[in-house]
Amino acid sequence: MSQDGRAQTKAVAPPPTAERPKPLGRRERNKQEKRSRIVEAARRLFEEKGFAQTTTLEIAEAADIGTGTLFLYARSKEDLLVLVFKDEMLETAMAAFARLRAEDPLLDQLVQVFDAMASHHERDRDLAKILLREIMFPANDDRLTDIGELMDAIFAGLAALLSTAQAAGILRAEFDPRLVAENLFSNYFMDMLEWLRGLWTKEAFRDRLRQHLAITIDGLR
Repeated sequence: MSQDGRAQTKAVAPPPTAERPKPLGRRERNKQEKRSRIVEAARRLFEEKGFAQTTTLEIAEAADIGTGTLFLYARSKEDLLVLVFKDEMLETAMAAFARLRAEDPLLDQLVQVFDAMASHHERDRDLAKILLREIMFPANDDRLTDIGELMDAIFAGLAALLSTAQAAGILRAEFDPRLVAENLFSNYFMDMLEWLRGLWTKEAFRDRLRQHLAITIDGLR
């Protein structure tokens, strides 16, 4: 470990990957294709018109389906927002994990991943505020499932980094990487809420996040 406490990881664990899926039947392929059209239409209209001004009828028309079909995939416009976010954030997080460099300190790796997530929210902060409210208080089980699947993927990626650090002797081995990942994400989430509320600049957000993450990591050495 260097004198400034910036321990080096020797390898970056790859982001979690699912087992190769079985070939889908025609019915399931049609369902996924409709879901993709719905998510893409919702994403585009939210960006072009704003969340409040977009209607479910407009989304259904843009996706070339009936409103009845739309409600089979999402019960409300808020559910659609969560669907869009789940897909985008999963792509954002997995891309951030894939870009990490093995020679970077663990703290830098964590900041890079969380900064990528925050930058996604920065594109539309008003929409991000609506989204986070819906995430914090899910209205139905389907929305809770979508959020849970996303969080499991993010936690798995963080836990893989932590497990690599434990294997390298950088962190003590007795801590459960999943629990530590959840704790680190909590640091990020609370700091992000304060930033979205306008209490800090983006630079101040990064500084405070780094300090909070460092406190947690230092306690695990």
